[in-house]
Amino acid sequence: MKNVFKLFSMDVRALGKNAIALIVTVGLVLVPPLYAWFTTAGFWDPYGNTGNIKVAVANNDVGYQSTLLPMKINVGDTVVSQLRANDKFDWEFMDEDEALDQLKSGQCYAAIVIPESFSADLMTVLSRETKTADIQYYTNQRENAIAPRVTSAGATALETGIDQAFTETVSTVALGMTNDLSSFLTGDGIESYGSALVAQLGQVTDQLNSAAREARTFAGLSGSTAALADTSSQILKSLGSTTTHVAPLLDEAQGALSSGTEALESAEKLADEAFSSASAAFEGLDGKVDAALNATGTAVSDGAATLDAAAADLDSLGAVYQKLRDAVAAADPGGAVVGRLEGAQAALEALAADVREAAQALQQQKDASQEQRQKVQASLDAAKASLDEAHSSYSSQLADSIARLSDTFARARNTSEKLAGQIDATAGSLADASSSLSENLGAVQKALSSTADKLEASAQSMASSRDQLSAALASGDMEKVRALLGDDPARIADFLSAPTQLVRHAVYPMANNGTAMSPFYTSLSLWIGALFMVVLTQVQPNAQVLSRLRRPTANQTFLGRFGVFWLMGALQALIVCMGNAFFLGVAVQHFWLYLLSGLVVALVFDAIVYTLTVSFGNVGKAIAIIALVAQLAGSGGILPVQLSAPFFQAVYPWLPMTYAMGAFQSTIAGICGNQLAMDLLRLLAWLVPCLVLGLVLRHPIIRFNNFILKKLDETKLV
Repeated sequence: MKNVFKLFSMDVRALGKNAIALIVTVGLVLVPPLYAWFTTAGFWDPYGNTGNIKVAVANNDVGYQSTLLPMKINVGDTVVSQLRANDKFDWEFMDEDEALDQLKSGQCYAAIVIPESFSADLMTVLSRETKTADIQYYTNQRENAIAPRVTSAGATALETGIDQAFTETVSTVALGMTNDLSSFLTGDGIESYGSALVAQLGQVTDQLNSAAREARTFAGLSGSTAALADTSSQILKSLGSTTTHVAPLLDEAQGALSSGTEALESAEKLADEAFSSASAAFEGLDGKVDAALNATGTAVSDGAATLDAAAADLDSLGAVYQKLRDAVAAADPGGAVVGRLEGAQAALEALAADVREAAQALQQQKDASQEQRQKVQASLDAAKASLDEAHSSYSSQLADSIARLSDTFARARNTSEKLAGQIDATAGSLADASSSLSENLGAVQKALSSTADKLEASAQSMASSRDQLSAALASGDMEKVRALLGDDPARIADFLSAPTQLVRHAVYPMANNGTAMSPFYTSLSLWIGALFMVVLTQVQPNAQVLSRLRRPTANQTFLGRFGVFWLMGALQALIVCMGNAFFLGVAVQHFWLYLLSGLVVALVFDAIVYTLTVSFGNVGKAIAIIALVAQLAGSGGILPVQLSAPFFQAVYPWLPMTYAMGAFQSTIAGICGNQLAMDLLRLLAWLVPCLVLGLVLRHPIIRFNNFILKKLDETKLV
């Protein structure tokens, strides 16, 4: 360690013996603080000289004159007069074209144009249809790049100031016009104009009361509708249990439809069977009956048996027609086909009776009389005719109907199955919708009732104003009229320009903008000071100096030469910190900790830049400059780091200047917990990689570094 301290003392004595070296050293110590002081002072109060900001104003207002008041009002002219007396900005008055030309050429910061209809638009407050009075405001974004991008920056603050000053001026003018109106009312036309105003107030009162009544009516209607919707919701919710009873009914209906389909199919089958049996029965029946009736002698008995058999067949056929008649009656009760089938059945029964009677006559008389033959033949013909008629009626009227009805039953059965599945879902959806509608209508009812209350209150207030004004006019008390209208336009204008007051509570307050910016510029100046030292001084001792040491090692020369670098860095830190506090007036809460933080920051910054330069030569200096640029954008010194690019947000926690600024901010505004200690520890942690690189890793890369230096020397330039 003797060589380390000896080299350090030799460097200090060498600086003191050489006047030029001493001057350079003083410059190295003072230039970084001067940089910090000038930049901090420049940002001390950048928005305190807004009176030098030029704003062009063009007034195109043509004024306003109503049929009620025989006086002309030009708010634009009065605004111009008021702005001439306003020193918040440098107002310049000109026409619109010149104002825009100066704005485009950058001769003014902003331009305000008052339109032709400005006064007329302002006075629409006295009419039923109000219209906003617009003012055209132009800014040159090319001349002020920061203004449109940072809402909290100075240009936006200037625009806010312009808006507030202009609003205050316009409000003063508008309310001053009200006082002018009050003065006008003291003239000869007071009674006529006052009466007109009272009548207008009465009309407005009636309109407000009418609107309140309509609002209450709609509120009651909404309440009734809400109750109806609520009841519907309850009914639909109960439908969920009703569907459990509907399901068996639908099953029963499906069974009935199936039975109807089966009945129709049975009717068709019976009809086919009946008509086939009739055709088979009557086929050859004429010949059998004639042969039986004409039998004589011993053949009479055989003829009687034949007739009995024919009668039995006719009975069977009649039974078939009876079933057909019942089936058709079930499918088409009261239809014409049923009557035809009943007639056919009766004819078959009559024919069977006549055939049996003829058979008995044959057995008794042994032969049939001519009368008996004619009777049987007539019955046979009648039965044939009835059967043909029934068959024809069925074919033409009922067969197609039965087929269509069968299809209808089938579709009805399918529909009933779908209906059973949809009832539950539909009932649930309707119940939810009705419940939501009830809630919404309840809210509407409350809103309408509240609106009605406010309208009634406004009507009462308007009626009170009407009565007071009417009484004042009747008594001729113009002072009371003036009191009703208001007589302090300046006070009201000040309120209208800023009706809401923001009560600020600063946590760890900074006295001014310069104080808030000093941590950034102080940290920046100390890094720049470290760069100046490695540029203007030698980081490696020369052979003459080394010869005065006893067998010095590379590590000893590294630490010994760093001593003088740290000494100059400490002087830079002390001077800049004390200058901030006593020369600029930075309000420091913890002065001694502020100085300690400056010394730690200088130690770490000097170690980083010195180690990079010793290890890599000119390449190390370039790395230090690149690190400076990265910290300018990524340390959050001017803008919040959240507004920077993703790359800078990622490297923000790894930048030394981040914690240097944090330490200065804590000592200036106030310390929260262990933030100051953690920031200083994170800064001191950078000494570890510096020592590892300077004492250990530097030796293996000396050859590579010498190669780089040789190539740079060959250029005869770098």
